[in-house]
Amino acid sequence: MGDAEGIWELYGLRTNPFLTAPLLVRGGLLPIDCFVGREKELNRLTKLFGTSGGSRILVCGDVGVGKTSLVNYARNKAIQKGQFTPFKEIAVQGNWTPSDFVLNTLYAIHSTIKLQKNRVLDAPLAEKLRGLVELPDTTTAVSGISVAGIGMTVERAARGAHTYSAMALMDFFQEVLANIRKKTGRDVILHYNNLENLSETALRSIFDDLRDALQTENTHFVFVGNYDVHSTFQSMPRIASIMTDTPIILEQFTIGEIERILEIRMRQLRISDKINYITPYRKEALAKLYEIYGGNIRNILNSISTAVIEATGEKPVNLDEATLARTLAGIVESRYIQSVPRREKDILLEAVKHLEVTNQHLSRQTGIARPNISHYTADLQKRGCMYLRRKDGKDKYWSVEPRIKWLLLKEDNKTKEKEKKHRKSASEKAR
Repeated sequence: MGDAEGIWELYGLRTNPFLTAPLLVRGGLLPIDCFVGREKELNRLTKLFGTSGGSRILVCGDVGVGKTSLVNYARNKAIQKGQFTPFKEIAVQGNWTPSDFVLNTLYAIHSTIKLQKNRVLDAPLAEKLRGLVELPDTTTAVSGISVAGIGMTVERAARGAHTYSAMALMDFFQEVLANIRKKTGRDVILHYNNLENLSETALRSIFDDLRDALQTENTHFVFVGNYDVHSTFQSMPRIASIMTDTPIILEQFTIGEIERILEIRMRQLRISDKINYITPYRKEALAKLYEIYGGNIRNILNSISTAVIEATGEKPVNLDEATLARTLAGIVESRYIQSVPRREKDILLEAVKHLEVTNQHLSRQTGIARPNISHYTADLQKRGCMYLRRKDGKDKYWSVEPRIKWLLLKEDNKTKEKEKKHRKSASEKAR
């Protein structure tokens, strides 16, 4: 099969149902209606958004549990009720200052206002906002920052834009939000992403001086990050004291929830309501991936997508556990393991069994002298097979690249026997 689009047509689908990008408030290959589950967490978030006065809340969990999709779905519901929120979540960058944080938020507000037909800002204020955040034809850079990937300046001498001190910028920020509240009659929602990508130093540098901005009336600030972000916020009294509630913590999905998510995705992505779709996998194959990835839906979806694309020829496939094992284990062997030297391979085959391992554990299990382990793990890191998950004092904790986990899918006798019984049962039913 030449192209990926043609592959999914064989299954009666418009596009790949195993995409891992977050659901978007507006647009996206996967419609926002594909969101399912998280009823308790969604209820908490929806109640917060519906409470006038504003809030500050952290949504946290491991990578790939659907934090951004949850917030985007809640924001989509809020938009339907008349609340204003920028369509795109605001991706916080490690080199931002507090002023950069405010400017990027204003840019996100402005870009959404441009796309909306309904005016949510008085015309003079909207023009003033445009003059601040839109790139003029000519700019005089004084303190350059990056707004949504576009270079701009806090101070400029062009198109009549004003010179803003940090205090004046904060006043303008609050004026814009107050005006939106006045025009819509509802609170504003601001969604910030990428906090887990920032170091503790960067988080402190940005947020230590944002207390006043984050207490802007009638504005809900939602931050998305991992448990480290929560820990850092807790250690910052100026931020911890203004958080509205305990974090909304997302755990891994259950296997039943992932089955339901995929069923709804495929139903939503059918080429036509009159055409049935074909499920490309069997439940036992999904269950095996769930087991080796501990429920991480992002790794599960990536694995199924790769296996389906690799295994599909002129006809659709229905991946059983054996086919999944042959396909993915074969890929990881040819793309990673084949070129790895013997000692590094011994380390990798031990590390793949664990969520994380130390040099001491690897030395003990492989018989390789501990001083040599660092050399081998450094080589595996360069090859993209392992990464440093965390440090605890002098101890380094290593994890394998998620695709290396496919080695655990190697087809064993038990799997072969199970597949043999399945084929026999199917053959008997067909008679």
